Amino acid sequence: MELHQLRYLRSVVRAGSVTRAAELEHVAQPSVSKQLRALERELGVPLFHRVGRRVVPTEAAYRLADCANRVIDDIAATTAAIAGPESAAAGHLRLCATETLSDHLLPPALAALRQRFPHVHVSVEMLGTDDAVARLLDDAADLALVVLPLADSRLDIHSLLQEDVLVALPPGHRWATLPSVALADALREPDLLLSMPGHGLRAQVEREAQARGLSLDSPIELRSQQALLAMVAAGAGITFAPRMSVEHSREVVAKPLEPNLTREVGWVRRKGRHLPPSAPVLIDLLTAGTTLEG
Repeated sequence: MELHQLRYLRSVVRAGSVTRAAELEHVAQPSVSKQLRALERELGVPLFHRVGRRVVPTEAAYRLADCANRVIDDIAATTAAIAGPESAAAGHLRLCATETLSDHLLPPALAALRQRFPHVHVSVEMLGTDDAVARLLDDAADLALVVLPLADSRLDIHSLLQEDVLVALPPGHRWATLPSVALADALREPDLLLSMPGHGLRAQVEREAQARGLSLDSPIELRSQQALLAMVAAGAGITFAPRMSVEHSREVVAKPLEPNLTREVGWVRRKGRHLPPSAPVLIDLLTAGTTLEG
């Protein structure tokens, strides 16, 4: 059994297609098929059911793909650790993060990481929580920064910080001069603007409304927190916003809620996944940054 065979098997399991796996591995499709047949002969068990032009992984294929994930990840992590941060082998760190965290939490930490790991390549994909989890489970990302709670037995979940959730108001709004705004009143507001399901604070706001027997009927739903705040600044309504997104804003008025509403942010990875050496350093930098701000 050779490493490239494991890599091809893993790609086919992920892609669900030999042709697509060959494209991802930059080899000819017959080469992938040949190596899969060689694996099956060596193991003495079928790895895929052939259904027309499709291939359906057997239980053996899934188990071997899990092993391939561990082996390939471990080799990459060990190589990067041996080479050190100054080497081009320091690796590629792939992140997913929600919009607010990408805009406000990550930049100073990434700048500091760049000084520690000058050759690491970092890519950040801005996604909602549901999409970020899907990327982790597809091994298309190393870790994700998302809003908790999150329940999934396939994930390794860690708390990173807690912050207040505020209500963002247009300047001149009738609540703008109040010291705080009742959470129930904000939930009842007919001009309450919400993020799309699976994004931002939507799930938390829905839980708070449900606990009070209220139904939410937002006139506008947007994917982007910054777009929601722009709508508020233009006088189109109010919205809930994490403190980090509004505390320095001059465009909206942010007020605490009564009772106080907080959200928890965490970092998440697929269980068993080896992280690049730069990942723990980034997590430490994020933790230190939030501690200093707090």
